[in-house]
Amino acid sequence: MKKLTAIVYTSHTGFTKRYAGMLARASGIPAYDLSQRKELPAPGSGVLYLGWLCAGRIQGLAQARKRWEVQAVCAVGLAPMPPEGVKGLAAAHRLGSTPLFYLRGGYAPDRVRGMYRLMMQPMLRMTAKSQEPEQRVMHTVLVQGGDFTSEKLLSPVLTWLEFHT
Repeated sequence: MKKLTAIVYTSHTGFTKRYAGMLARASGIPAYDLSQRKELPAPGSGVLYLGWLCAGRIQGLAQARKRWEVQAVCAVGLAPMPPEGVKGLAAAHRLGSTPLFYLRGGYAPDRVRGMYRLMMQPMLRMTAKSQEPEQRVMHTVLVQGGDFTSEKLLSPVLTWLEFHT
């Protein structure tokens, strides 16, 4: 396993970027936006990758794996995810022994662009009709936005980093 030299992330509405910044400040490891092609770690470098979830896929992960040695992954999503969900996400992405951490991010309807805005419409309609309290809360977040990012959620990632840097 190569030495971890960078944090690389993909963010759509800014929540994953915030987590990458928090991790960079706490660890002293530089963070890079995958979309900024000019300033990225050297190919083959050991990286911690953070990507936002969309339809069960960790955005940018395949691209990151082609370029670097991804040593751990943080998936940032809107809803809480139980441990069995994290295991399923790891299996779906064929992570094997690569650690996967789930971080609850948020939703900013005014920053969602393009097809992603259209993809959220069915969820908005579904949650509007539900009488379940959890779904009502989700509907409010989808309409008004919500931010669940927290430095406390980074504890497992920071513990992992202590032993791998």
